[in-house]
Amino acid sequence: MKRLLATLLLACAVNAAHAEDYAALFEEVAAAVDWNLEDQWAFTESRLSDDTLWVSRFDPRRDDSAQWTLLSVDGREPTERELREFADDKEDHETSASSNRLDLVGVDTLELVTEDDESWLLRFVPDEDEIEFVDNVDASVRIMKDGPYLQSVDLRNSADIKPGYGMKISTFLVNLEFGPAIADGPIVPTSMRIRVSGRMLLFIGFEETEVIEFSDFERALP
Repeated sequence: MKRLLATLLLACAVNAAHAEDYAALFEEVAAAVDWNLEDQWAFTESRLSDDTLWVSRFDPRRDDSAQWTLLSVDGREPTERELREFADDKEDHETSASSNRLDLVGVDTLELVTEDDESWLLRFVPDEDEIEFVDNVDASVRIMKDGPYLQSVDLRNSADIKPGYGMKISTFLVNLEFGPAIADGPIVPTSMRIRVSGRMLLFIGFEETEVIEFSDFERALP
């Protein structure tokens, strides 16, 4: 009996140590993500919003009013109205504001799902202070060992979500992906996907989809 108890205590201690390691590992790689793209990078942003694809280029070497350039809308030349709408949208734009999406990760709940030579896949319970509903949501992060660095954060529903009276969410998806800006460069966000759809009051349908991708990074400032 004493040997059995000792074995159980040892197993609990090992599991606790692993939990602490994964929490510390996530905090390390999350802190290493460079969200301040506008500080030193020129890059292309492709944004799909309301079924419209906006492709633009940012370059911090330009004058403040010309740092953002709208290249195309749905693959064609933008109209004057679209240029004005784009300028208004980018007036207070800061990519770094998206960093708070990592607060969705319940760091203390991280646990290993699978491990291979390249990465750890960890599941977690979303932080209830950041998202009101956590039931029926499968959430995971993938951390690449070569770095290490954060490769993805993924949340998606496994069944309908009913956050309140008369509301049903049939699709809930949040996916963030990260990678090096350039070879041997810092880790930056490379894509953010959000999709929510469902019904309110039984008959009012809603669907929101936004996809943002960052590419063609060029170091513009030291």
